[in-house]
Amino acid sequence: LLSKKSQEARSRGQRDSGRGKGRPPPPPRNTRHIETMESNNQDPNNTADLTDFVQNLLQQMQTRFQQMSDSIIGRIDEMGSRIDDLEKSIGDLIQQAGLEEVDMGAKQEK
Repeated sequence: LLSKKSQEARSRGQRDSGRGKGRPPPPPRNTRHIETMESNNQDPNNTADLTDFVQNLLQQMQTRFQQMSDSIIGRIDEMGSRIDDLEKSIGDLIQQAGLEEVDMGAKQEK
């Protein structure tokens, strides 16, 4: 009962005739992916290039991570020094305030 064109379309796996007449369907994605993987596996130069690229990328990432780590540690050390200076200043202020209270107490007793 199907027309000849409908039978041909079904045999080619085309469900929709909106693609245009005479246009072949695109290849399945899995086939293209497998072909690419096979061609990469067959060429040892591509594997070596990819290995070198990945190693270089990892080395760059490690270098950047080390630089950032050193920068963070330097900033933490600097903040620690500032906190120590603040604690000393606060201690000096407390000591001065205590001495002034003692001096003011001695003046009031006179």
